[in-house]
Amino acid sequence: MRSERGVRSAKCGVKASNTSFGLRIADCGIKSTAFTLLLVLTAVSVSIAETADDIVASIEKHYQAVNDLSGKVSQKNYLKSVNKTQKFEGTLSIKKPGKLRLEYTNGQIIVIDGKAGWFYSKKNEQAIRKTFEDFERVNVPVAFLLGAGNIRQDFTVSLAGPGPKSPVDLVPKKPGAAMKKLRVDIDAEGRINVLTVYDRNGNTSEVSFADVRENAGVEDAQFKFAVPKGTEVIEQ
Repeated sequence: MRSERGVRSAKCGVKASNTSFGLRIADCGIKSTAFTLLLVLTAVSVSIAETADDIVASIEKHYQAVNDLSGKVSQKNYLKSVNKTQKFEGTLSIKKPGKLRLEYTNGQIIVIDGKAGWFYSKKNEQAIRKTFEDFERVNVPVAFLLGAGNIRQDFTVSLAGPGPKSPVDLVPKKPGAAMKKLRVDIDAEGRINVLTVYDRNGNTSEVSFADVRENAGVEDAQFKFAVPKGTEVIEQ
């Protein structure tokens, strides 16, 4: 085959030429290989960018800038011992440092004021007050949001599956932690969409968030629990 300037290759229909910038290769197979290699390298670079540490960094960055939030929650608790799933709906309010209110439509209320937690059941006319050293011991899945700005301090992180949109798994570093694993699914901005807690008995609690408002100004009064008249109070 002639390689003179301006001669079109009959093999692949691409003009080959010698220029001062180098030789333009007319072999379609080589061009195809080069293009395929480019796609592979692009895919590899995307995969490398979406590591577990990258995802956790985006979560931490987002929640470090969040001082308060409110929204709706949908919760599914799977109880392995009876092979049963319970479903709850409710509203959530959070304010730093350490304040949380979770009010379910079935009359259950959880209030954390930064020092203690109240667990109220309207049906049982009972309120349990618990003191705690950290939010993990409260055993309330959404309480994780109060410390979401410093995840790597308390958890070992890994991807839950393949692909750039994979959730991330968090395993507590502290020995004897109540939860075995926490799975976190986020959006593109690092905002948590779904939290799933796996405990050591095979039970799970999955919490989904909707209509979330951040830094809108949550009133402190929401985190003061007033014990209803006739309620039995239990200190723990």
